[in-house]
Amino acid sequence: MCRITATISARPLSRPELLYGGPKSLLAQAGAVEGRFQDDGWGIGYFSRGRPGLIKSQGPARLERAKFSAAADKAVSRVTVAHLRDASNPGNLPKARLISRNNTQPFSADGLIFAHNGTLFIKDEIRALLGKYASKVKGTNDSEVLFWQAVKMLDAYGSPEAALEMALDEIRTVWISCRDRYPGRPAPYRGLNMFLASPGSLTVLCHYQLKKEGGKGALLTPGWQFGRVAWRRDKDGVAFSSEPADERAGWKKMNDPEIASARTAGGKIRLSFKRITL
Repeated sequence: MCRITATISARPLSRPELLYGGPKSLLAQAGAVEGRFQDDGWGIGYFSRGRPGLIKSQGPARLERAKFSAAADKAVSRVTVAHLRDASNPGNLPKARLISRNNTQPFSADGLIFAHNGTLFIKDEIRALLGKYASKVKGTNDSEVLFWQAVKMLDAYGSPEAALEMALDEIRTVWISCRDRYPGRPAPYRGLNMFLASPGSLTVLCHYQLKKEGGKGALLTPGWQFGRVAWRRDKDGVAFSSEPADERAGWKKMNDPEIASARTAGGKIRLSFKRITL
């Protein structure tokens, strides 16, 4: 499954220590464990003058270290979202149809940046409910369907926190009517860790089917549960990551399911958490 590191700060800056500068950085995670390489593309999203910018590659980050590091240095922004892809394939598509720029995360539109870690098994059912947003889906990625579902919910409910919560609610509601099509599947997803960013906010949903992972752990943090989003507040801002992205103390675990909301306001960051009841 994919790896994500996202940050928010009160002033524009880059965070190379989290993205490529250390032994537990996002780039270090790309090739950390044989058989679990994050080789299906990478991307870094940021905001420049309030507008999203994306630097992407469909190649393996571990083999494009200089390119990845240069992109991280360029991402001087209050909010950044970086993603390593280990492609899920709920539609059992040929590998060639999975790997492309359109399928590489993060995704961006309407002043937003979005990334997802996990697998949505009922991609087609959720896409069928996107309405006018369905035509905007360009690739074959279940995560892109989740992005446009989040945009739909944001337009309907007005806040990113409500958007992610209502996206989760819709997925679970649809599952009731279509679960018979998926014998052997206990849930409509294996992971809905979603990161939704705007120029002044970062909203994170932590929700992963941890019990279904058979005890699989994080890549570089012994004892850290796979799928459990890590977060830390420090002098530079707040960071969220698929697992701790450096060796400094202070990383905490988000609850599951839980939504974190971080916003810049008056030169400071306001951070709050909301537990979700399923």
